[in-house]
Amino acid sequence: MNSQNYKLYQMLSFFVMKFSYKTLQAPEMKKDELWLINPTHQYYPIIRLTTNSIEQVIFEENRLNETVAFIKKRLRISGRLLDIHLCKDEILSDEAFDSAAFDTNYHSGLDLNDIYPGIRNVIHEVNDPSLEISEIIKEINVYSQKAKIQRKNIREKKPYVTYSVIIICVILQLFTYFLSGTYNEIDVLILLGANYETFTVGLWQFFRLLTSGLLHGGIIHLAMNMLSLYYMGPYLEKEIGSAKFALVLFGSVITGSLMSLLLNGNTVSVGLSGGLYGLMMIYIIQSFKNNTLKDSGTIQVIVINVLINFVGGVDAYAHLGGTIAGAFFYYALFENKLSYLFLLLVISILAFKVYTVETIAPKYSGTDMSVVRIYRDWGLNAYADNLEDRLYNVYENR
Repeated sequence: MNSQNYKLYQMLSFFVMKFSYKTLQAPEMKKDELWLINPTHQYYPIIRLTTNSIEQVIFEENRLNETVAFIKKRLRISGRLLDIHLCKDEILSDEAFDSAAFDTNYHSGLDLNDIYPGIRNVIHEVNDPSLEISEIIKEINVYSQKAKIQRKNIREKKPYVTYSVIIICVILQLFTYFLSGTYNEIDVLILLGANYETFTVGLWQFFRLLTSGLLHGGIIHLAMNMLSLYYMGPYLEKEIGSAKFALVLFGSVITGSLMSLLLNGNTVSVGLSGGLYGLMMIYIIQSFKNNTLKDSGTIQVIVINVLINFVGGVDAYAHLGGTIAGAFFYYALFENKLSYLFLLLVISILAFKVYTVETIAPKYSGTDMSVVRIYRDWGLNAYADNLEDRLYNVYENR
């Protein structure tokens, strides 16, 4: 490429360093053009930069279509070609591709400034084109090395939250089995922190909104949820970071628990499903926007979890609450932080509705007293007496 094409390098630097595009060697690529790809870009995963006039496209349309088809097939991406001409041509509305022309203080065609802020100011005149190209290449190389190191660090990062949650859930399941050898399993789940209106709302034990997500009703229930977390968790945790991952997971568990209390009545609810549905929403929205929904294992997990809602005994309302929370979390984390306020509003409304429930009915006769008896068996008589009195007050005052 000769030094007169330095404007290609100016635009190349803009797309590579600000929007993570990469150069691509396309078939029959000419010296006066560059091809760029970013498979995750929402609007234009493929860009051609050229110093040719827009009229030349008439003679090149077949070649360009073949090149785009080759790129899409080879890289398994979809989307439109953005054809950018670095000259002062006039772009008409009936061009063969989505086209724009840029030059110093000049723009014609598509207004790309909303998609690529600052693009109108990229092209500028220089005194020494060769020096400009040399400096740009140097900057891109430094940027590429840093990006490579960053990607390596992300790959090597351990998904500690994912693995910790799996370990905790397995330990609690083993503990549940151990206690269920002596006591009723429902009583054990309530004892360990299940979401149960009598205790969660009536006794103000709001920690159950979260702890219920770490408990499961049997080995199949545990296996399904842990399998889902194992497939989605490591990828998402590395992608968005452990802190945000934990926020989405546990925030969705809490929202799902509130939705379950509001719409299910007084039932015993356990399981990480609300949190998993929140994570699934993050994964699905992100994948559709970036066109990266390709992992067959994860897709199977998503399909299975959706179909599970049509099976009896499943807390579909907890799934609904987790799904809503996941959607809000996505837009709060990646689009508009005001979504946090809307999510907080949803949670507040749910909490208020739950708290103002007029009556609380026992799950079935003897459930609460069975839990009290477990405390007595453990020698916690004072706590058991206090708990019994408070339970009577719950039903008398509702």
